[in-house]
Amino acid sequence: MLDMVMNVDDDSMVQMISEIIMSDEGFCESIVKLEDGKKALEYFEQQSKLPIEQQKIPELVFLDINMPIFNGWDFLNQYDKDYKKFHNRTKIIVLTSALDPETEMKAGEHPLIFKYITKPLEPKHIAQLKEDPLFKTESTC
Repeated sequence: MLDMVMNVDDDSMVQMISEIIMSDEGFCESIVKLEDGKKALEYFEQQSKLPIEQQKIPELVFLDINMPIFNGWDFLNQYDKDYKKFHNRTKIIVLTSALDPETEMKAGEHPLIFKYITKPLEPKHIAQLKEDPLFKTESTC
């Protein structure tokens, strides 16, 4: 079980469904829910100011691509630039409704993106993550 997951999505219904599925599957202890990439960056900025032992860094970020204000690509660009110290602590999964093959290809080529999942998050996705050897960390069961 992961300690913390961040879910960045502007759709509150998607947030709720994802939270229920993660809870039902015993996937994580806590979920940080944020509406856009800017708020996610603000979260990482706040954590970066704390001593390492007090930081609450999500082990996994589910990131929507298509969001107003500050989209997933904007988040990835800024996160890559400003928060390299968290790269080895956090894996990023694009969770999007974008069915565009170009978006999927771009995500597949991005060095920070661990996986691409089309919405909605389903129990099968959680099961696949739990079994993926690249995903497993010391905190997974």
